[in-house]
Amino acid sequence: MPKNLRTYLEQLKNACPEELLEVPKPVDCRLEATTLLRKLELEGKNPMVVFRSPKALSGEPSRYPLVFNAFSTRRKFCAALEMDLNDYKMPLSMEMHSRFKKRIPPVAIDPKDAPVKEEIRTGEAASFYDLPIPIHHTFDGGPYLLGGTVVTRDPDSGNCNLAMIRIQIKDAHTAVIHAEPHHHTGMNIRKYGERGQKAPIAVVIGHHPGFFLGSEWEGVYGTEEYEIAGAALGEAVRLVPSETWGETLMVPADAEMILECEVDWSDRREEGPIGEHTRHYKNRKGGQVIQQLDPHVELLAMTSRKDAYFQSLFIGHAEHWLIGSIPKEAVIFEKVRATCPGVQAVHMTPGGCGRYICYISLKQRVGGEARDAILAAFVSDWHLKYAVAVDDDVDVFSDSEVLWAIATRTQPATSTFVIPGVMGATVDPTVDSRTKISSVMGIDATKPFGTPFSDVCEVPLDMLESMRLEDYL
Repeated sequence: MPKNLRTYLEQLKNACPEELLEVPKPVDCRLEATTLLRKLELEGKNPMVVFRSPKALSGEPSRYPLVFNAFSTRRKFCAALEMDLNDYKMPLSMEMHSRFKKRIPPVAIDPKDAPVKEEIRTGEAASFYDLPIPIHHTFDGGPYLLGGTVVTRDPDSGNCNLAMIRIQIKDAHTAVIHAEPHHHTGMNIRKYGERGQKAPIAVVIGHHPGFFLGSEWEGVYGTEEYEIAGAALGEAVRLVPSETWGETLMVPADAEMILECEVDWSDRREEGPIGEHTRHYKNRKGGQVIQQLDPHVELLAMTSRKDAYFQSLFIGHAEHWLIGSIPKEAVIFEKVRATCPGVQAVHMTPGGCGRYICYISLKQRVGGEARDAILAAFVSDWHLKYAVAVDDDVDVFSDSEVLWAIATRTQPATSTFVIPGVMGATVDPTVDSRTKISSVMGIDATKPFGTPFSDVCEVPLDMLESMRLEDYL
């Protein structure tokens, strides 16, 4: 059976049922659903939640269950990729790195065999208002499509780009897409606009986590990214022609739902505000909204399974951070290893929103190698603001372990360095959106190389490894 959201649900039920929660009670997609997610989060729980009876944007009961938190823990990704659940640390990231090297071309199938073609609505019959599209946070400018992958096509090469891009719903048939002109999605849409054409896009709602991990791959512009999604999925993505553009824009056959839209690059409309992965608003400051204009979107067709799930993403929280950070960890590890072969692991921390703080564990060969590793990490990903290098006896997947190393193995005057005047992420509220200039800080929390240092007190590790708590409790 091809991998999809439903096979993933079965994987969770079998491998880690505690990671799945079903809510039968009716909930409003406007703030109530995300408030429950936040309540769970504050109690240390991040299960995948299936709201069985959500309200649609129209206010009427929706026929589509609303899904959140599909990506909210590393254990879920292990289950999805058929890995041992205990391999949720660096082995998970390296599994993604290995898969990305083995691209799998997509395959076309007969539309009659495509689950996503079980129901087809076009024109006025296709309406955003029939869907449980959430409003996430108090000051959001409206409901947003989040958690779906936007498929665009390069009109020059014909290759498709996949990216998780936000889309604000304006009414039943129109929306606004936040397509940055220097990002690959924006580059493709802009090409159509410069030719006086509207850009075709397809929004893929609901699929296996492997497909979305492929959507988060960051590489060379112009790559056929259905091949990357296939690599992450571990099998070819099955494609069918779209209803609107046929074989010109192919769409995933095993998705829950496809929204076919046109984007007018020249027609700019107000977008936002919306909370970002930083848990801050980019264009709301001091209670005042800063106007932002983005391209207009028109909904043309909607295809779906008869009993489709509507999958969203809780922006600015665990699943948002993880879906972006795990592919980054693999890329940074490989690039740091080219400079420092002793690197053991890297971790993009949830506290750093999966973007801004990187922990690096390494076994040094020579003095100064820790700083080389930090510099290599900064070159690998321009989002980074802080990189911390620690010895290989420190677990980089534990904030308390890294903070312990900082507390006991650094001196502020000699163990830190700052590089000013580098490119920053404009969604970071500390970065000036006009200049885009930031700075980065490295923290060398390793023991001095080649110099005796205070020994660590620890119980016998062989006894620790073999001891079973159930024999004592």
